[in-house]
Amino acid sequence: MAQLLSFLSENLAQLVDIALVAVLFYYFLVFVRGLKTAAVVQGLLAVAAVYLVCQYFKLITLVFIIERVLVLGPLVFFIVFAPELRKMLEALGKTSRFWSFVAPRAGDVPEDSDPRVISATLEAAESLQLQGLGGLLVFEGEDSVEEHMVPGTELDAVPSARLLTSLFNPYNPLHDGAVLIRHDRVFSAGNFLPLSEKASLPDELGTRHRAAVGLTERCDAVVVVVSEERGELSLAFGGRLARDLPPAQFREQLRALLEPNENYATLAPRSSLI
Repeated sequence: MAQLLSFLSENLAQLVDIALVAVLFYYFLVFVRGLKTAAVVQGLLAVAAVYLVCQYFKLITLVFIIERVLVLGPLVFFIVFAPELRKMLEALGKTSRFWSFVAPRAGDVPEDSDPRVISATLEAAESLQLQGLGGLLVFEGEDSVEEHMVPGTELDAVPSARLLTSLFNPYNPLHDGAVLIRHDRVFSAGNFLPLSEKASLPDELGTRHRAAVGLTERCDAVVVVVSEERGELSLAFGGRLARDLPPAQFREQLRALLEPNENYATLAPRSSLI
């Protein structure tokens, strides 16, 4: 026991260093999980495994080649993972969110959405579902969505079920794209969102679902999706998709996401999450 304590005291800094590297590596793998980048990570791990095998069997020529290739490793890493590193730095740079874990302040907690806006959205989504029409509604959170999408037509209108339903009517020139709700108003329509690159998304999902997931991978928006082909009601948040929710559960989940201080269940069943 004395030897163990002596070893720990002498190597405490090194052990903490290794633990921190392991934690960072773990969260990086979690961050790229489901993206095409994950395949690159697997490739790098495979090269590392081959290198260790070659060293063990003293395959000098292969070791020499791999070592020369790995000299460029840091440069290749930053080139390949530039988008992911940028997202991680952006998340780290949100100091208000970071410090809210340490000492929450009154200004750090976003205000709940107006219940009338949520009711209008629910009514519009269910109306679109009954009519066999598709829809895509974005509720902006603390993060601005403008840098992540191609802006459409500015409206700045009071939300109502009739307005939201009419915006997705096929004869409306603004029916393509997403409606953006900002500060409890219909800010714009016809916005185009970035598509997700997650390989885990089912092939049958269309552009609306991929756009919803793609936007929520980049910011804290909540996106409502009404499927035109299958009549499904879905919600996207935090890069995840709660798909094909029954109407009652859809209403509960939307209120849970937009009214976080209310006593609603905050997670959809895992079977519906993608």
